[in-house]
Formats: sequence, C-alpha cells, structure tokens
Amino acid sequence: RKFSPSFLSAERREKERKRETQSRVSIDTMHGRKRESTASRLERRAKSLPKVKLLQKLHKEIVHLQNADDNEKGKDGGGGDDDDKSGEEDATMKNTTIPAEFTDSKEEEATTTANNMNAGVKSPYEKYRLASPITFERLETEKDRRKYPMNEDGYFDLVAKNDVPSLDKLIRDLSPEPFKRLIPTSNLPGEALFESPLVSFAYERGWRDNFKRSGFPGVEVEKENAMEALGEDAVGDVIIDCSCGSGLFTREFARSGKYDGIVALDFSESMIKEAMERAQKDTSVPADKIAFVRADVGRLPFANDSIGGVSASAAIHCWPDVQSACAEIFRVLKPGRIFTGTTFATPNVPFLDDDQNRLLSTLSRDLSASRPGTNGLRFWNSADLRDQLQSIGFSDVTILREKDYLFWKARKP
Repeated sequence: RKFSPSFLSAERREKERKRETQSRVSIDTMHGRKRESTASRLERRAKSLPKVKLLQKLHKEIVHLQNADDNEKGKDGGGGDDDDKSGEEDATMKNTTIPAEFTDSKEEEATTTANNMNAGVKSPYEKYRLASPITFERLETEKDRRKYPMNEDGYFDLVAKNDVPSLDKLIRDLSPEPFKRLIPTSNLPGEALFESPLVSFAYERGWRDNFKRSGFPGVEVEKENAMEALGEDAVGDVIIDCSCGSGLFTREFARSGKYDGIVALDFSESMIKEAMERAQKDTSVPADKIAFVRADVGRLPFANDSIGGVSASAAIHCWPDVQSACAEIFRVLKPGRIFTGTTFATPNVPFLDDDQNRLLSTLSRDLSASRPGTNGLRFWNSADLRDQLQSIGFSDVTILREKDYLFWKARKP
C-alpha cells in the first residue's frame, strides 16, 4: 500500500512518473537498435572510430550496411548470388563519396595539393620559392605555411619577428588604428623614411621624376637596361624586384611576359600596399605573375640557389647594411645568375683623379653620417661599389656612371 500512487505526495508521484518514462525510453532504444536507420548507424560509427587509420574500414562497413538494407527491402523479389553482391559492393564503393565529416583535414589538404600538382598548378609558396626567414628552409608543408600565411591584405609578411619590447613598439601598439601606419617599425632612418604613407603616396606622383636631375635616364630606359642585364638565363624563371617601392618596375617586368613570376619585395608595409593597389588597377599587368612579399633585404626568405635574378632599382642607398644585403642576394641567386641595379653616385670634383674623389666621397659620407638628423642614405662611387660586390664573391662586375647615376651588373659564379 505504501507504494501505491494514492499514498504518495504530488511531488513523489511526479518523480515516479519521470523515472518510469526514462526507463521506457531506454528499453525502447535498446530493443530498437536493430531497426535504426543506416544514417544513424553511420553517425554512431563515425564518432567511435579514429578518422584516419580506420577510414577505409569504416567506408566498407558503410557500403555493407547500405547493401544489407537494400537486401532486406528486396527479399520478396528474390536475392542474388554472392558474386553479384560483391560486384554491387565494389561498384557502390567506387561511386560513393566519403562525407567530409569522415575525412581528416590534413589528408584533405594533402589530397588537394596532390591534385594541384597533377593538374600542373603550383601554390604561391612553391612557385615563388618562399622560405622561412629564420631557417631559410622552403615552406613545403601545410604546418610551415600556417606560420607564414598570406595576410588579409593579400601579401606575405616574411619579416623575422622580433618580440623584444621597445618604446616604439609600445607606442605603435597603443596607438589608434589610423595612426599606426604613421609610426615606423624600424628605427633606422633609411628604412623609416620609406615606411611613411606620405612617401608611398608621393613616390610616383612626382618624387621619382626628380631622379632625372641626377642623371637617371627614366623608367623605360632603366627597365630595358635591367632586363638586358638579367639576360636570357632569367627568362622563364622567377626574379625579385628588391626594394620594389610602389611597384614601378614590378609592373614593367610582369608586363613584358618574359618571366614566370616576379617577387615584389619591400620592407615598407605602406609601399607594398601602394604597389598592390597600382598593380590591381593596371589591367595590362597579369596578376598571376606577381607575389607581394614584405621582407628584410638583410634576411631574404628564400632558399639557397633558388632565384633566377635580382634587380634593385634606386635601392641600395636606402639599405642599412649593404654588405649583409648583398651577401643575402648572393646566397639566394642561382649560380651564373645576375644581380643588377641602380643608385645615386657621390659627386665628382672635376680636377681630382679617381682615388682623390674616392677619398673625398668617403670623408664626406662619414662626416654626414655623424651629424644628427641625417637621413641615413649612403651614396656610392664606382670604386667602392665594385669592391663591395667583389668582396662578397660576385664576378664580372660592370659599373656605368652618368652624372650622379650609377648602374651595375654582377654575376654569381
């Protein structure tokens, strides 16, 4: 009598009712498993099995379950012999696509990469020979590439990260987003100058035209000189437009159609963005021929002996460490390939010979570098530049001078 519902309180009756309902659901579920659908069995099995190692086994079981259901439904119409079942199973396996939730993401990435290779499609990492700026090893695996992905702006940021705290970095991090671009990431005057968005904006809006006063022959002639210097060996290969600035020569190289790809490389984020914007607006420039890379010329993110040629137009006077930069270019160039470029020359005094002019330019450069507020740019005389290139290992060094304009060409043996 004490377990009779009439002797129980309303609260206890409610608890008993819920317990009885749960027991009934459990019993129904246990007895109903034989009748559960194929989809439910697939889902239950997928959750219990490892996704990679037992993938094929699970796939076979899926097909087997599907065939079993079909046979149950068709018992009234007669079955078939074992050979027919086996043939049907094989055919079903060939035509069945494994659902995405049963596949492993790494396997899917590897399959996609393999399919691209079979189709002759190269990823940007492979096409442009991109490597880690720390180890200089090629970024071949998906794990490596996740460390250096193409950012949301559409370029690769391959500058070696420096997490050492500094006042400049703190100010930059705390500044509102619109003002961050106005604060340079480098404290070296030559680099910091070209990090300014104002310089990036002005570069092809009058700044570059002023180079003609120093003897620069103009973009068209400079482009022809550079491509002639790079030679036939570079045709069909990947070249670097080092310190590309606003992409003036990057677009010219791409438009020529001679090269498999051009790496537009610069340390300045604002210059990279300016170069990208101009390339996108110019419909004559093939977009699939250019990779935009932010990198330090003193630590180039490419493997040894991997690049078909390097051009540095109006660039090396801005580099903070020319010897390290030229050594890096020597490292990444393929043997027999060319490093060419242009820069500003130190003024020549007419009544002095070459040695005296060299001494004067060296003295003038050292004195100007010691003055506060100097811009950190270094101009060159022919003898110093030749010695610099030869000391690194370049051969067949050719240097031409026109007023205060220097053009050079050097080969890696």
